[in-house]
Amino acid sequence: MSSGNQEPVPDPDGTERQPPSELWGPWEQGSGQESRFVSGMQFKKPVGFDTPTEKLSRPAIDAAPDTHVDPQTTYREHVSGSLASHPSEAPLFQPAYPPYSPYPGYQTQGYSPQGHNYPPPTPNYASFGGYPLQRPGYTPNAGYPSYQGYVSPPPYAPITPPYPGYNGYAANMYAYPWQPPLPKRDAYLLAIGITSLIGSILVLLAGLGAIGLLALITVVPHSTLSASEYFASIMLFIGFACAGIVGGGFGLYHSIRSVFLRRPSTDFVMPRFWIFFLLYLAVIGAAYWLQIRGMAVTYPPVTGILIAFAAIFPALTILALGDRRLHFPRNSPWPTSWRRFTLAIVSGATLGVGLAAVFEFILELLLVHGQVTNPLLCVDQPNAPNCQNPGVYNIILIVVAVMAPLIEESVKPLAVIIFIGRVRSAAEAFVLGLAAGIGFNLIETTGYISSGYQDWLSIALIRTGSGLLHGFGAAMVTLGWYYLTHPGKHRGLKVAGCWTYAVLQHAIWNGSWGLTLLPGQIGSFFNNTNVTIGSISLPSYSLVNIAEALFMLAFFMYMTGKLRTKQPSPTPLISEEVDTSQKKEVKV
Repeated sequence: MSSGNQEPVPDPDGTERQPPSELWGPWEQGSGQESRFVSGMQFKKPVGFDTPTEKLSRPAIDAAPDTHVDPQTTYREHVSGSLASHPSEAPLFQPAYPPYSPYPGYQTQGYSPQGHNYPPPTPNYASFGGYPLQRPGYTPNAGYPSYQGYVSPPPYAPITPPYPGYNGYAANMYAYPWQPPLPKRDAYLLAIGITSLIGSILVLLAGLGAIGLLALITVVPHSTLSASEYFASIMLFIGFACAGIVGGGFGLYHSIRSVFLRRPSTDFVMPRFWIFFLLYLAVIGAAYWLQIRGMAVTYPPVTGILIAFAAIFPALTILALGDRRLHFPRNSPWPTSWRRFTLAIVSGATLGVGLAAVFEFILELLLVHGQVTNPLLCVDQPNAPNCQNPGVYNIILIVVAVMAPLIEESVKPLAVIIFIGRVRSAAEAFVLGLAAGIGFNLIETTGYISSGYQDWLSIALIRTGSGLLHGFGAAMVTLGWYYLTHPGKHRGLKVAGCWTYAVLQHAIWNGSWGLTLLPGQIGSFFNNTNVTIGSISLPSYSLVNIAEALFMLAFFMYMTGKLRTKQPSPTPLISEEVDTSQKKEVKV
């Protein structure tokens, strides 16, 4: 209740205030549908204030003003019944705008105010029963009036012609099609990609560190080193720097494409093998021309480049030959991708070389511990005192022909073995192992050739088959891992055969050098007899290496011929980046 509807409050300083009944209209006594009980008195709603609903649903009422009105009826707060609340019928409230006209054909029906002769409403629903009456004389709701005469308005006519759009642009000109979500990434391959990314960064930093050490060696006086040792040290650090920067850069590029960009990798394709072979012959010819004129190391930068090429070109010849032979038939996919090839060759040149050096150094220390003469010194000085002891020869042969082959053949393809279960064919396993062995050979052969200094061409010729030795050996070991992790017949025999051949091949190659340490006439023959080709003199044990290289080449051709007839495994090749959802198989 508002303050204007309350009882008057006596004012001691003024006259008694009367309620503002003029705001509510006149009050009357009587009964009817429009009246309410208020403490024995009845009030009627003001005649002049009709609600908007009543204005629309009821025609104008031409009624004479009621003369039986009490001009001032006392209003009391206590009521005998509940009052209906009509917020829109507040005193002096009128709608802001006139009501809308009804639709054509709309017929209003409703209740008839008291005192007018309107037909009674037609009940549409039965009275709501089930509840007791509230008080005597209360009648339930008779139902709602029906709206049978209501006619729905006609629908809006479509706009003809259709709206062309702003400046003639179609509404869907810039609409983008719904893009399907990317497939869920393989957690195992994603972990390999992240590991490759971290490893590439470390290799790149190691290459930068090798450049720093190389600059330090060139500045610091090297009076304690001979010319050949100094040159070999420089070439070794150059090899590590190139492997770190070039290899780490390529590895980082492919790792970023795999982990972040999720891009597929293209097929690994090598040029024809005879291109590298002809380049190798050109390098050997240039080196021979310099040596017969006594200028083998006259120009150190030129000599360094020739040594690098003498190590790279024969290795790439073997790699290209194997990759080309395993691409069969010609319309079939190539064995592997550039991403996997980069991982294999960089890991062989860095991880393989580092682990092999550490393990061999530890085992050599254990073997020479307690010996009077260090057997490793007898390798360079076989005529030194106590070097003719048979026990020393046995230790040297164990180190060279047993320990080194076992360690090197195990660690060279280590990075490939990590994801060997995802390799789709034996041919791909062979190519990846071949790449890992080639990477190992590039660093080792560069160090061996540069140690020859004035006679580096002779060592380069002896090391011609080292690319086949390390590459083919690592390929056979990786092939053994493939047979071990993939179903097939006679897996045990295949694994044992691959491993045995790789280690035995390496042991014979290293053991041929150990023939010079044998006592008696055998050792004297291999130590003193040389093979002369023009101005080039080769030791006699190199003949054993040449014969073994020819045998390895023949067996290499046989194995690649057998593997290329094998069809790829039905297992799909899942890429490291899981790059798109449009293809069932994605190349890496």
